[in-house]
Amino acid sequence: MTDASGQYFQYWGKAKPSSESAYKYHLLVFHSLDVAAVGVSYLKDSQNLLKAASQLLNCSEAAFLEWTAFLLALHDLGKFSEAFQSQREDLISILQHRLPNPGKLYSERHDSLGFWLWDDDLVEEDILLKIGIDNSSRTQRGLRSWMQAVTGHHGMPPKANGQVNSFFLRSDKQVAGQFVRAMASLLLSEESKRIPTQTGADFETNSQMLSWWFAGVTVLADWLGSNTNFFPYQQQVQDLDAYWHAAKRNADSALAHSGVLPVPVKQGKKIRDFFTYIDEPSPLQHWAATADIPQSPQIYLLEDVTGAGKTEAALMLAYRLMAQGAAEGFFIGLPTMATANAMYHRIADVYRKLFEGNANLTLAHGFKTLVDKFAISILPDDEPEHDSAQSDETATTRCTAWLADHTKRALLASAGVGTIDQALLAVLHSKHQSLRLLGLYNKVLIVDEVHACDAYMQGVLEVLLNFHARTNGSVILLSATLPADMKQSLISAYARGRNQTSIPLVNSIDYPLATCWHDGQARLSETALSSRANVSRTVQVHYESDIDAVCAHIDAALKQGQCVGWIRNTVADAMAAYERFSVSVPADKITLFHARFSLQDRLNKEAQVLQSFGGKSTPEDRQGRLMIATQVAEQSLDVDFDVLITDLAPIDRVLQRAGRLQRHVRDTQGRRISEVDAKDGRPAACLWVFAPAWTVQPKADWYGAVFKTGQYVYKNHGQLWLSAQALQKGCFTMPTDARTMIEQVFSKDAVLPTSLTVSSLKAQGQDMSEASLAQQNTLKIAAGYQRGDIGDWWSEAKTPSRLGEETTEIMLAKWAGDNLEPWASGVWSYSMVKVAARFLARIDPPSEPAARIAYDRLHKTLPGEGKWCGLLPLSRRADGVWQGKTWTAANEKSGKKPELLTWLYDENFGLRVDKVQQGEIDE
Repeated sequence: MTDASGQYFQYWGKAKPSSESAYKYHLLVFHSLDVAAVGVSYLKDSQNLLKAASQLLNCSEAAFLEWTAFLLALHDLGKFSEAFQSQREDLISILQHRLPNPGKLYSERHDSLGFWLWDDDLVEEDILLKIGIDNSSRTQRGLRSWMQAVTGHHGMPPKANGQVNSFFLRSDKQVAGQFVRAMASLLLSEESKRIPTQTGADFETNSQMLSWWFAGVTVLADWLGSNTNFFPYQQQVQDLDAYWHAAKRNADSALAHSGVLPVPVKQGKKIRDFFTYIDEPSPLQHWAATADIPQSPQIYLLEDVTGAGKTEAALMLAYRLMAQGAAEGFFIGLPTMATANAMYHRIADVYRKLFEGNANLTLAHGFKTLVDKFAISILPDDEPEHDSAQSDETATTRCTAWLADHTKRALLASAGVGTIDQALLAVLHSKHQSLRLLGLYNKVLIVDEVHACDAYMQGVLEVLLNFHARTNGSVILLSATLPADMKQSLISAYARGRNQTSIPLVNSIDYPLATCWHDGQARLSETALSSRANVSRTVQVHYESDIDAVCAHIDAALKQGQCVGWIRNTVADAMAAYERFSVSVPADKITLFHARFSLQDRLNKEAQVLQSFGGKSTPEDRQGRLMIATQVAEQSLDVDFDVLITDLAPIDRVLQRAGRLQRHVRDTQGRRISEVDAKDGRPAACLWVFAPAWTVQPKADWYGAVFKTGQYVYKNHGQLWLSAQALQKGCFTMPTDARTMIEQVFSKDAVLPTSLTVSSLKAQGQDMSEASLAQQNTLKIAAGYQRGDIGDWWSEAKTPSRLGEETTEIMLAKWAGDNLEPWASGVWSYSMVKVAARFLARIDPPSEPAARIAYDRLHKTLPGEGKWCGLLPLSRRADGVWQGKTWTAANEKSGKKPELLTWLYDENFGLRVDKVQQGEIDE
């Protein structure tokens, strides 16, 4: 029974504004048990995590659940501080019948305060001995990792050091100790108390590793345990044992409504059950459906030409892994938002066939209906406290903010699709990375177009593969064009995560190729495959250095009723080409597609591109239509052009782009026909490559003189020259030439002209620097969940998932009379555009009073009330174009002062700076 005199009943844990009546606070002891109950309920239903953790700690599953319940109950120890409690003078008066101590200011968050109290005070006061746990230094160090995980429930580890006495009264510390003893008495058995000694010398090491995932459990448990729909406020003293049993029932209900629990996988399915359009599987798909799958963690690397059905093969492999209990779900990471959206379309009707229950499919960048439905289905919303008296961030406020950003939820669902960034952030110093790690636990991680990773992203991906391997997770990597060195590095990273002392080596130069390795295997299994007949072809290459000739070729093709695509290397070049052709091509026949549109307009563009050029496009859709795009159309988009032009890019990108040329089999009218033994009725496929004039003795500015802005996108001009050299043959045959062309460009033995050696060495040095930065920015699994030298994990931008110039998000709004409205209806993310931070240092609000009121009103509705984004109001000009103004940042090195920029926006061009300033902005 509960000792009603327990002083821990005199501390509040959650509170509503003091202006509200009735139940306006929730006792801290009860909130602590709510969170513990959610964590226990989650772990009971996460059998793989529960089993793995129990085995690592050498204890029964029941003992581990008791252990975690106790630790989760301590997550808010910092709220016992006078500094936290005194935020509500009225509640201190009600509960403790006194006034707050004015000397204890709440200048540090309760997460760090709780860790300091444990580490600097309670442990020193022999709290472990008092609750019957081994008090050795080894146990103390191991428990330090657990306490960092539970107190770090605000999304990052607590600060390592601080002055406890600056925030706690002596009585607070005594009551906190009393609370710890009460929780131990309620929640721990004799077996669970022996966990540190039963684990032996590995307790500290295993605790450090488990802390990364347990931190995610704590965040999730804190959010759900703070939801008043399931855990109503309780301010009356109750028996702790009775409350604990009620909290566990409430937790089961909350988890059942959350959408984060595993869903059973269907059994006995074949590839035709998922993909009814596959009459005859490709060689790769057949291999994926029939290859032996061992009962151990494994990595696959599937290489085949564009359009060979790698996605279907990967999903079949993932299904087979899930069906045999090796995984509970999957996440597919892709290089861009457009490719993620395209992938979502491809598997939206498939994933339901994989699972027995009502599994969630999420898109980490997506469509409005999906966002709205998912926001309801996962982590049920709650009314935030909005208590102005509390400077601390409440759990419901954090949960509501997180719900507003659906990209972060994708990894928690049974099936997820998104940009690879969403997975990479799991191993960066990014706030709530622990929740991403938890979401990936026991899922098949599928990375499509893996070759698109630059040196920095590859370095981060290697760390992610290492983490995933540590948890017995399996990985499937897909690529049409992958250099051997990159392939070896990725496989080695996974093998190191499995503690493999002898790294398996890549040997085969066959293509297509299915490579796999599983835990304990001495060598890689490399299976040479043939490719499907309809994607095995010869493509002619026309190398052209005259842009007028390129434009004439496009004009002629359009007049003949063909559909044309031109993939350019920069937004500036794409805009210039669009401006050139928009004069002669009807507005309904030309599309500009790049990343500098609002999300709503970009999704509309994407849908338009797929309708006009996609697999289901008709002759009427395609006739005389032109798309000018950047790299957003380069990969994983199922589009098909009669005529295709590409700017010169590294050879792997050129081959990817060539996969969009006559991708489907069509008749002479452009009507798609059956691909079985059929021949395309269009003229022979010929890829036009716009590039600098070919020469064996190029000048140092050979590439930059033609591509003024593109030279900063692809900085290794030696590789560009080697790519141009490979194209001089005038044709290439897939898949025969794929491996040779890739290694000809990316091999360390490639010979360059002297004039381009400096450029190449500089680019290689930058790659090495970026790879080193990836190691610096990524988490160190052996250290456990701790902050280390990184002061603040608040913003993802501080540890980006990919390098490049720092960007900032701006939300577009438009004036409609005296009202200021979001550019797009619905959630704010659909009005968002990313811009280089140096060009958007400040946005001045309107000076006219009525307009300022409208601006401030809308600004408050931004995510985080505009803390991480800007609001750019746009006014419509007479020509229909919208314009707004921002200030650039000052440049201390050059002495350049802030400059006022005029931005233009419309649905055709996207966001750009007024032409007077255009050249500067696009560099």
